[in-house]
Amino acid sequence: MSALARLAAAGSAPLGAPLRADDRDIPEILRPLARVKNGFYAFESALHVYPWGETGEGGASLRDRELWRREYGDEVAGLTFFAEDAFGFQFATDGEAILFFDPETAEREHMAADVEEWAAAVLDDVATHTGFPVMHEWQARNGTIPPGHRLAPAIPFVLGGGYDAREMRMAESIHLMRFRADLYRQIKGLPDGARIRLRVEW
Repeated sequence: MSALARLAAAGSAPLGAPLRADDRDIPEILRPLARVKNGFYAFESALHVYPWGETGEGGASLRDRELWRREYGDEVAGLTFFAEDAFGFQFATDGEAILFFDPETAEREHMAADVEEWAAAVLDDVATHTGFPVMHEWQARNGTIPPGHRLAPAIPFVLGGGYDAREMRMAESIHLMRFRADLYRQIKGLPDGARIRLRVEW
């Protein structure tokens, strides 16, 4: 069984309708993933793969330039976001490879050549690539996290926040991405160790 099939099998029921053959919105590199299962949650919702064709507070919203992407300007040019981890950090493609995108710093990291290799990497180290241990502990303490929400530390990771379930707050995914886009704008270009006064409006 392929890594994609195993990853999809570990997930929820599909979040979207089966992919249509004439759907031109999805990049070719992501089609194998959407064909196996069009969107799902896995590992107690630590991994959220966005469905295609969804409206409202789901994957389509997180791909919407008007909601948060434009705040990053050229940093996200050419990227298609297709999944997120427990903390709302994004998996994306530039059409050539699979990337990991840090929304607090706008840094991209090459992760895999295609979605099969990406799925294999996720399955090989679920804890690192999805944040499952923190999500599991948080939900054991607080109850099931609702769809469309992620976890974030009271202090952003880039400012020293830790990966501790006791420090996490639940936030709506769109709200969290907007906050992080604003954080990125405020700290962009500052040297390491710089003192900052963060404006928080969420």
